[in-house]
Order: sequence, then structure tokens, then C-alpha cells
Amino acid sequence: MADANVYDDFVRRLAATIRGATLYSADHPLVQRGVDALAVLSNTIAQKTDAIVIGFIGDEVVVNGARLPKSAAALVGFARDVREREIEKITIQRGVTCDELRTFIFELPDRRATAPLAVRLQQKGVRRVTIGRLNVENEEECSTGIAAAKQVYSTAVQTAEQLWDAAKAGDKPDPNAARKIIDSLAKLVSQDRTSLLALTALKKYDNYTFTHMVNVSVLAMAQARSLNLEGALLREFGFAALMHDIGKVHTPQDVLNKPDKLSKDEFAQMKRHVIDGAHILRRTPEMPALAPVVAFEHHLRQDLSGYPEDIGSRSLNLCTQIVSIADVYDALRSNRIYRQGLPSDRIKSIMTQKDSPAFNTRLLRRFINLIGLFPVGTLVRMNTEQIGVVTHEHPADPFRPQVKVVTDRDGAAIDAPLLVNTWEPDGRGDFAWAVVEAVDPDAVGIDPLTYL
Repeated sequence: MADANVYDDFVRRLAATIRGATLYSADHPLVQRGVDALAVLSNTIAQKTDAIVIGFIGDEVVVNGARLPKSAAALVGFARDVREREIEKITIQRGVTCDELRTFIFELPDRRATAPLAVRLQQKGVRRVTIGRLNVENEEECSTGIAAAKQVYSTAVQTAEQLWDAAKAGDKPDPNAARKIIDSLAKLVSQDRTSLLALTALKKYDNYTFTHMVNVSVLAMAQARSLNLEGALLREFGFAALMHDIGKVHTPQDVLNKPDKLSKDEFAQMKRHVIDGAHILRRTPEMPALAPVVAFEHHLRQDLSGYPEDIGSRSLNLCTQIVSIADVYDALRSNRIYRQGLPSDRIKSIMTQKDSPAFNTRLLRRFINLIGLFPVGTLVRMNTEQIGVVTHEHPADPFRPQVKVVTDRDGAAIDAPLLVNTWEPDGRGDFAWAVVEAVDPDAVGIDPLTYL
């Protein structure tokens, strides 16, 4: 482990280089020398520690657990400047490049940018410098397990309905109510993602609008968390996802629920919801800046086809790209008035069509790996004709999850459910257990949640 003097030298150099970035251009010799020295020093330190984690607690700076002396006003000022940007932690990974450091150093002090810093870093290809919150934040761990997740999920759906009703009545949706439930969902995404994702797959369909709002929020935060986003930024992603479709409060119900193809005029009414949503959110006090952006962009594809049309050249926000994936996935798997939800394998086939401009392919690939072919909580039919509940996914083979078998061949419940790993061969090298297909819980009268 590097000693405190080395850490102190590194942070001082970092602070000085960031100050220089506010005075000089990126190609100025002073800036270049500062970045080069930082890259060499950071990789020297990271050879022993893998990463440099700089934490900011009050006016104090802690590096990899070592508290730096508060003797320098420069460090105190640096800590305050960083915390003003709601950053509690900067992590620099082994192998960081000069280009990544230079981008970070110039993006950090930029107060004119509208997008959050973490989003800008992701968009500019910075992978080895990340920001976040300290794990010592003053939050109690939330209760975990299906029962606790059910309670949080149910409250979230009720809150979504209240937000929707307020917007529909012409009032402004309450950001504080939304923020409270997003905080609870974000904790569960970080501490018990499996239970929460299982609930999004097993929702009741009599209030699709509100469960869809919550599901897209959960799925977006799960994706964001897999990208190492956390803290305030994770919650802002969840908030924007929750409100992405709020403009549909002005879309006629007969258009929203029409089973046949929409007419030209009806489709024009449907497309209007992205503009209406952005207007509603922009007029709402204390609404995060990301929310109207995502409401406006979430039906745009990577090549900017989709709608709204004729918006000129732009780069889609990272949150928009994540929400678009979650939105389509949840819509396709849900039972609607005019059609049944599709099975996971069919949805993934649709979403991963070759050369489709709809989604960011890297983000979509990560999402599919995150969700799995048979997500936890899915009811499945086995090759033995028995019914089981998926309890764990196999990371290397999505076709072979762990399953809790809950019925016999005739569909009768068994007293002692059997836990089987479908990836394990028998003594002859054959696979005795295999998943054949997903099963609709309502069709067989089984609530998978009771077995998780």
C-alpha cells in the first residue's frame, strides 16, 4: 500500500491540475505536464492498490482509507468544490489513460454543462475514472426479501398513480413524493435487486400504467447500477424513468388502448406525449433536469429516427438510452387489453434484430445479461412436465437456471419443493433437468412469489 505522503502528493497534483484547467486550454503545456504526471503517479499507486479511491468527508480528504492532513487550504478548498457538485467519492482505476484523466479534469469544473458529470464521462468514453457516493452515507440498510420488496413496490405503484392523477388534473406532480419512493427503490436495487426484479416480472395487469412506470424505473436503475452509477445520480436516473411517460395523461384512452393499428391522426396524438411530458416536467418546480430530457427523447432511436421528428443533430442522453430499453422490454412482456405479453426469448429476439437502430447495442447486451433468458421469479415448465420457479440464473448459460420444482407431472403441488440446478449433468453426462418454456402464473394458478 502506498503511504499517506504519496496520496497527499497525488491529491495536491490533482487539485492543481483541475485549477489549471479552469485557466488554460487542454493543449497548454502546463496542463499537459500536469496530466502526464498524474497518469504516471496514479498507475504507480494502482500497481499496489488496483484503484485510488478519494473520499470527501466534510473538509477532509481520505484516500484508500488514509486520512490526509488538513494543513493545506488548497485541499480544504478542493474538498469543498467537489462536494458542492454532490460528489463524495472519486475512483481512479489501474490503467487510466492520459485522455481519460484530461477529460475528467476539464469536465469536473464545467458549471455550464446541463448533463450530470457521470453521464458526460460515460458519453466521452471515460471508464477508469468514476464518481459516486461513499458507502458510509447515513442511511440504514433497508429490509430485504420478497415481503419487504412487495411493500416497497406496492407503495411505489400507489405513488405513481398519485403523480399521474395530479398531472391529469392539470396540477404539478409532487417531486417530493416521487423522490421518497425512488429512494426506497434505489436502496433495494443496490441491496436486493433479485427480489425487486422478480416483482417487476410478476405484476398485476389491472393497473398497467402505474406498474409500467415503476417497472421502467426499477429496470433503469438496475442497468445504471450495473454501470457503477450510484447515489444521487442513480436516483436521478430512477426519477426520470418513473416520469418518462407522464405526457400520456393528455393522450385519449381510446388511442392508448386501441387494439388495431392507429390511424394517421391517432398516431399523431400518440406521438405528442413526448412533447407534453417534457412540458409538464419542465414546468414542475424541483424536478430534476434529466426528467424532461428523457421524457422528450425516449422514443428516439440511435439514428434519431422515431419521434419527435426533425429535431436536428444531437447525442441521446445515456439515461434516455437506458430508459428506452427498459420501456420496450416491459411493454412487450406485459399483458395488455389488446394482447398477451410475450415470453422472454421472443422479446429478446425482437429487441436484438440485426442492424436495428433502436437501441445502443452495448447497453442492450448488458441489459440482456442482467435480466437473463428466464429471470428470477419466472414460472417455467420442465422437460418432466413439472412446474417450477426460477430462483437463480446461470451466468454462463441463460438456458439453464436453478429452478425450484413445485408440482408433480399432473400439476398437483408437492409437499417438499425440489431445488435443481439444470446445468448439472448426471452420472452419464446427460442433463436430467431442462426448462422447456415460461408459463403464465394465472393460467396454472400458482403465485411464484410464495416460493422465493
